Amino acid sequence: MNKLKRYAVVLLVIGELRRKGSCCGETHIQKTVYFLERLFEGVLDYQFILYKYGPFSFDLRDDLGIMESMGVIKVVSQPSHSPKIIPSKLAKKVKELFPKTLTCVKEKVEFITDKLASKNVFELETLATSLYVESKLSNNSDLEKAQEITRLKPHVSLREASEKLKEVKQILEDANRLCF
Repeated sequence: MNKLKRYAVVLLVIGELRRKGSCCGETHIQKTVYFLERLFEGVLDYQFILYKYGPFSFDLRDDLGIMESMGVIKVVSQPSHSPKIIPSKLAKKVKELFPKTLTCVKEKVEFITDKLASKNVFELETLATSLYVESKLSNNSDLEKAQEITRLKPHVSLREASEKLKEVKQILEDANRLCF
């Protein structure tokens, strides 16, 4: 996927997160794109690694920086909150270049933003880490997966890990039932 087309899809993610009430900081974008990549392979082709706050893509971070320098997005500081990311007027023009691509991914983006837009940063970190563990340890028991989540994220209790793992499984089931 070429860079501008990728930016158009990221802009769609940002727009849907904002439309659904998300503060739309980088964490929301990172975790939403991670879910898109894991649930619907090849949507954007970003590579993720497990990092400090869960799955993270340095390429996505770089692209957000490039998009900001191009004037496609703005990073706005907020007192006592992390910065929010908003599309600029130029964003609409970028999205207009790729109507077919955006039509193809729109339902997928709407699906996952419905699930994640209202989550706080801690919930996003735990959910995304749960999805990471679920995909890596798919043959293990739920208890073993929850224990792995708490090993990776010691601030997450076993109960919280189990709850987020169940939520991830429900998201996976819902995604599999939909015809994308």
